[in-house]
Amino acid sequence: MTSPFQQRLNKHLADTVQTAWFERRCLACDLLLAPSCDDDYCGDSCYPVNLVVPAFVTKTPASRIGGFRRSSASRALPGTRFEDVDPLDIIEAADWHCELCGGAIPKDVDRYDPQAATVDHHMPLALGGHHVRSNMRAAHRRCNTSKNATHPTDLDYG
Repeated sequence: MTSPFQQRLNKHLADTVQTAWFERRCLACDLLLAPSCDDDYCGDSCYPVNLVVPAFVTKTPASRIGGFRRSSASRALPGTRFEDVDPLDIIEAADWHCELCGGAIPKDVDRYDPQAATVDHHMPLALGGHHVRSNMRAAHRRCNTSKNATHPTDLDYG
């Protein structure tokens, strides 16, 4: 049995959610959406033609951190230290520029595009590097892939 306060609170929350649903607007043209519309756009004319999934954009920071940690763990040596680092924080700290070639990283390309944003481990995990913020930098996918597991002293930046 719920208390009168909990009943009033639940009714208030339900009313708030319903009001928000009825006040939704099209993301493209800002027209009020019909309550029966399950989409974020009012029609085909407003729907984006080439919807690209930007690099490192997922539902939550926790999912970015978890996915980055899991993918890195597969390359790490036993005893590697791990920090929870949001890859988007690394890329934004570099102002969306590759720290290997110096070029701009586009924000609107598919994550598998050669120009897509990735996070490079300066000292590769496969060579004993750690998954810590101080060992990470932003890089294009092509730059990171061409570097591979090369020791920093063996790289030719010239």
